[in-house]
Amino acid sequence: MLAMKKNDMTILETARECPQCIISVMGDHAGEDTNTIFDRKKGDIDRKGTTFWLIRSPKARPSQVQKICKSFPSYTIFIEPAIKGGARPTIKEDAAKEYSGDRLLWHKLPKGLSPVTGKLDIVATALVFDKITTDVYGTLDLWDYAEAFDVHKPLRFILGCSTVCAIRKDMKSNSEKMKSRYRKIVAVARIAEPYCVWVR
Repeated sequence: MLAMKKNDMTILETARECPQCIISVMGDHAGEDTNTIFDRKKGDIDRKGTTFWLIRSPKARPSQVQKICKSFPSYTIFIEPAIKGGARPTIKEDAAKEYSGDRLLWHKLPKGLSPVTGKLDIVATALVFDKITTDVYGTLDLWDYAEAFDVHKPLRFILGCSTVCAIRKDMKSNSEKMKSRYRKIVAVARIAEPYCVWVR
């Protein structure tokens, strides 16, 4: 158990040291609490080697995530909302059946995956992970990050935009930075090819 914890903390430190990453505010989803969701997704990885995590954020589109991940190994850091219940729970429970990296060529989701659920509309996408750990401890300083594709903007999480491509940059002097600076880290996931895809 100690070796596993040490390994998991190494993954967290690797994620924190990456110049770019994905940061996502974690909330309940379609009637499941966060622990249930993470356990289900880790089960996918144990069985199939990968899992798909549905998101609907304009700050982490497939082309953006793919660009980050093709440069070097990348991670998603999941953090708590600023206040308990601050992340709006997903209530829609459509199940995706196909995915595409470019919206032209579509593939069936791997057999044996647990349902990839959420609101499936024209902006529905999914991050692809091959490892998830919840055995992590620590906080993330959001003032150490800017938006990856608009480096003059500090990170700001709002309803409908809880996942952001981020780049390490000191934003302490930026007047638009979030007041809630430190967030508890609840999980870290390693992003795997094809990194981020459209789902339907």
